[in-house]
Amino acid sequence: MTAPAERLFRLFPSEHPALAGHPEAERQEAAIAAPGLVRDEPAWMSNSRFRANGHAAENARSYTRMHLTLANVCVDIEDAAVVGGVLMANAVAHSGVPEYAQIPMQWVLLQTSELLIQVQDPRCDFPDFDQAVTWKPAEGEKPRGLWIARELGAELAFAPTEAGKIVQALIKPLKAPAWDFPSSRPTP
Repeated sequence: MTAPAERLFRLFPSEHPALAGHPEAERQEAAIAAPGLVRDEPAWMSNSRFRANGHAAENARSYTRMHLTLANVCVDIEDAAVVGGVLMANAVAHSGVPEYAQIPMQWVLLQTSELLIQVQDPRCDFPDFDQAVTWKPAEGEKPRGLWIARELGAELAFAPTEAGKIVQALIKPLKAPAWDFPSSRPTP
């Protein structure tokens, strides 16, 4: 978990258009990483934008699953899809953008095989970020939000930008399986 950063690292030149339909977002940065979260250069990157409606989280989850499967990344794709959906749902619920606005999402595979998923929205602040990330459901309470992402192993951070803020999740690669079985089996 990383608190808001004074300085952001730009990994790529600016390529994204502003948030469509939102006048405060005049421009949007490219892949931006909160210091301490990203520790390596990117090997692969992809972007998309999702309408800020009731389908945004599911669309982000489905697109993340499909895109990461095609890219053959070495992370738990189902967990990454859930984390992507959580970040998008959080942005839609708390950014205050109208349903016709588009919320950018980006996937960055680092050379360390770590996957960075980030969502940008035009709201600059993230009130009670630490509480949102460390919240735990009480007995019988339904798990929700960033707690789910954290439980799936994502490191979470956010940082303000000129166009709002970016909320990020860093997902570790899968560990290599132990190949301790014999290379050939005796035939009966």
